Amino acid sequence: MAGAHPDRAVLEAVLDLAARAPSPQNSQPWRWQVDDAGLHLHADWSRAVADSGAGRRDVLISCGAVLDHCAVALAAEGWRPHVRRFPMPDDPGHIALFDVIEHPAQPGHRELAAAIGSRRSDRREFPEARLPAGTLELLSVHAARRGVDFAVVPRTRWVRDEHGHVALRFPGGAVGGRNASADGALLLTLGTAGDDEIDRVRAGETLSHLLLAATALGLASCALTDPLHDGRNRLVLGCEVFDGESYPQALIRVGTPPDTPQPPGGSDRRTLQQTTTWASN
Repeated sequence: MAGAHPDRAVLEAVLDLAARAPSPQNSQPWRWQVDDAGLHLHADWSRAVADSGAGRRDVLISCGAVLDHCAVALAAEGWRPHVRRFPMPDDPGHIALFDVIEHPAQPGHRELAAAIGSRRSDRREFPEARLPAGTLELLSVHAARRGVDFAVVPRTRWVRDEHGHVALRFPGGAVGGRNASADGALLLTLGTAGDDEIDRVRAGETLSHLLLAATALGLASCALTDPLHDGRNRLVLGCEVFDGESYPQALIRVGTPPDTPQPPGGSDRRTLQQTTTWASN
């Protein structure tokens, strides 16, 4: 990177923290490259969990999430990131290029960065409890600032089973014969006016930011994309909550943390050696 830039130790700390971004089945479908031009984020298509359009969408949403986690971590270290998305139009796997300038970290930056370390995908049953006043309005504002639509999925339109799996249910559709369990969570959905690759990355960035905001507020949450793999359910949901004007890209289950112990976390994260290439000096 030309001019002042974070040293390698700072970048390693930032990328190590960003690696905690959510992704389906902890797939972590991204790669980093550091060179004189800046910090590059690339999609790792080989790590898609499904060989389909939905699998490709999940990779892009995951890349958007790790992009936002990285931007938050950089800001907390005193570096303001400027992100160019899809800087090479002929390379759809080159998701972003970061340029940075020194800028004092603000308390809000540090609060969100701290939330990265404490956020977990919580699949437990949540108690019936109202969210703190203004929570949904705050999350909606965060989404709107990023050009992403935000809606609450009606409780009659989804079910959670005893294993923590969530499915959408609409008239005429199946939910896999799952036995519903009581759950006091809200199910939120994020939608975009378009359904191109940049829309999916933007949705992933917003997903990340809302999860971190919820964590900072002391709420439990879990990001979901599997229920949207069914094209019919995705279409019907978009018509019902967005009047057909937005494409649902991701779901967030959010609520008051239960008193029961949180199960151990998922699989270990990939190491920096596995995800990052450093240009030779």
